[in-house]
Amino acid sequence: MSFRQMLPFLFLNVIVSAVVVLSILFWWDSRGGEMAALAEATATAELPPGVLPTPNIAAPPSGTAAPEAADAAAADSAAADAPVVHTVQAGDTLNRISQQYDVSVEDIMAANNLTDPNVIGVGDSLTIPVGGLPTPTVPAPTAIAAMPSPIPTEAVAAGQGEIAVTGITDPGALATESVQIVNNGAERQSLLGWTVRDEDNNAYTFGDVSIFGEGAGILLHSRAGSDSPLELFWGLEEPAWRSGETLTLWDAAQQVVATYVVP
Repeated sequence: MSFRQMLPFLFLNVIVSAVVVLSILFWWDSRGGEMAALAEATATAELPPGVLPTPNIAAPPSGTAAPEAADAAAADSAAADAPVVHTVQAGDTLNRISQQYDVSVEDIMAANNLTDPNVIGVGDSLTIPVGGLPTPTVPAPTAIAAMPSPIPTEAVAAGQGEIAVTGITDPGALATESVQIVNNGAERQSLLGWTVRDEDNNAYTFGDVSIFGEGAGILLHSRAGSDSPLELFWGLEEPAWRSGETLTLWDAAQQVVATYVVP
């Protein structure tokens, strides 16, 4: 057969092949659309009744406990530390009870104000401090106001002013120890309510006593004795004055009148 005779068959073969290829392409394209539609329908389909969608809940950050878990742990800890009440049964001893609850005998005695570990009775209720004894609250110390110093910042020296302390006889010897107080003014001075104080704030308070003026004076003895217009007695059982100590004379208004340093 010549080429001219075969040419129609070749042309027909090309046409058939083209038709087949186009048919396959059309079929594949239609199948792709059906698959996409099927996927979309599946994604948007409603769930059957009674079936709930699974929510997408983000997990809590690592290391962070849920609030409910933290509250439960705190409640368990508080319950573990709470005291337990034990009712004493026949045959119970403090030692056996302490072993049962793993608490020392001393803590049980302290929690129940017991003084004798052998004195418990059947039916007694004992508080068992399983979490340990509570720490006692120590109150803050109360500030104590400072007492005023009996020695003023600007003391009046002996011999100055109308009323003055001019000396102390035999300091340290109770039998003869005495303080000499003199009025250098012209007028009589009442000493009612006046006081003589040492550095330890021990004080002698004068009664209804007066000193005439122009250098008149009185003696205040440390020992016991009978008062007279010119001699008074403190009634001490030991000497009041020691070398280097400062005597202070206060008036009835609690003002310093004079001071004297014991030689």
